[in-house]
Amino acid sequence: MTQEELEHLLENADWEPKVDPLWAQASEQRLVAYADRVAAHRRHVRHWRLTLGSALAIVLVVLWWTQTAPLRTAIRATADVPPGVRLLQLTKENLPNIYAAGSWIERAWDRAVAAVTPGARSAVAVNAQRDAGTGLVRAGVRDTDGYVLVDPASQNVVGTVSIQIPPEAETVETPAPTFGTVERARLIALADPVAQQGAYQAVAVSSPTVYILREANRSSSDTPESIAQRPAFPTGRIVAVQLQREGETTPSVTAVIDMLTRQVIQIVDSSQLDGLVISDLVGTYAVVGEREH
Repeated sequence: MTQEELEHLLENADWEPKVDPLWAQASEQRLVAYADRVAAHRRHVRHWRLTLGSALAIVLVVLWWTQTAPLRTAIRATADVPPGVRLLQLTKENLPNIYAAGSWIERAWDRAVAAVTPGARSAVAVNAQRDAGTGLVRAGVRDTDGYVLVDPASQNVVGTVSIQIPPEAETVETPAPTFGTVERARLIALADPVAQQGAYQAVAVSSPTVYILREANRSSSDTPESIAQRPAFPTGRIVAVQLQREGETTPSVTAVIDMLTRQVIQIVDSSQLDGLVISDLVGTYAVVGEREH
């Protein structure tokens, strides 16, 4: 083929061949079907993302609510500091902040919960957890070595506990309870809401050691003569009742009762009650030995 023939062929060639209508229609249908599949897949992915995201958010909220419930309960219960806690603070001054204990994750967690809980600034409870054995919330008291016990049902402090006896406390002899006192103490202890909710039964009654804090009662106008003339505290009115659930082998709770007022003044989550620290003007708190957690 000569150069002239090649140029003539290129000039006169049909570069737009006719398209088969059936092929074009089939191709269009395939493209439409593919686009529908892609759109359906994207809708499916968005649906599952929304479903999983909502479920995860609900799980996180429920987890936060349940895990922070003990500390929130303790914060609300100690927003107005009970008398027993004030007495504990008076006898445990200059101690390191309880936030110093534990890992930085635990401290950050406690502070995050406190930051979103109303009343946390005035409350003294930190590092709270629920005791599975008693159902009570146990929370450390800031700047002391003690803790409080809170009844989740009433959200009230039912016990203030320390593991040390203050050195300035005076030991007072306590007589053994009489038979009538024992029976009355059993009834008072079993009528307490904590004992009723836990289905406890009274298994032992005793007179705990009582420690009087004279310094906590002293005012600026007190003189040695006026202190000496003060009437002795009626220690015979203090009785401890050990409470035990049916099926258990050891008492898990001790109720300390003031027989004069016929009230439970302390609930202790231990049968090892070392004594009761008393100040007429401030309050009372129980003392127990250290235990394993």
